[in-house]
Amino acid sequence: MKTIKRISLSVIATTIIFSACTEDNIEPTKPKDNNAQELITTLILNGYNANNPTANQFSVKWEDVDGEGGNAPTIDTLKLDSGVSYRVQVLILDKTKTPFDTISNEVVKEANEHQMFYTFRASLNDKLNIARLDTDNNNPPLPLGLDIIITPSNVTPFVVPLIGSLNIKLSHYDGVPKTTSPSAESDIDINLPVELK
Repeated sequence: MKTIKRISLSVIATTIIFSACTEDNIEPTKPKDNNAQELITTLILNGYNANNPTANQFSVKWEDVDGEGGNAPTIDTLKLDSGVSYRVQVLILDKTKTPFDTISNEVVKEANEHQMFYTFRASLNDKLNIARLDTDNNNPPLPLGLDIIITPSNVTPFVVPLIGSLNIKLSHYDGVPKTTSPSAESDIDINLPVELK
């Protein structure tokens, strides 16, 4: 699961979906633009109970500072309690710089060209939902996805724990209109292991 992706220099500053042959060997598509690029080394999900901000807090990280061909990435497991809704902020960084470069800030600035997509997989695909709360400046507005809420699905009762994964993708609409579907170009395309307790 080696995924370090570059994003154009116009994309410099803050705030993750595996889609490829295997969950352990994923590589995003190459950007089409010819501008200088920035590394994306780190993705962090900071979450809490949507109904009680002081409860069920977590910080989960995917990180690959040395890039392709180096050490394996560090990947935390996202542990969620069943029946709880979680508000989550997504942070995207380039940690090869001092101080860290907050890429997600620039994703916000270029919201009309970016969109996060989230997909629960395996035994979790019908147990949890994700809604993207932030939008861009299109008319009508389209989702961005750095501010999300995870809610339980209304499904037949199930037995926990359940193990699965969360596929996180940052689509980059380079020279093509942004839509509600993923673009052909991904700045991030990773998987996080998930345990529903």
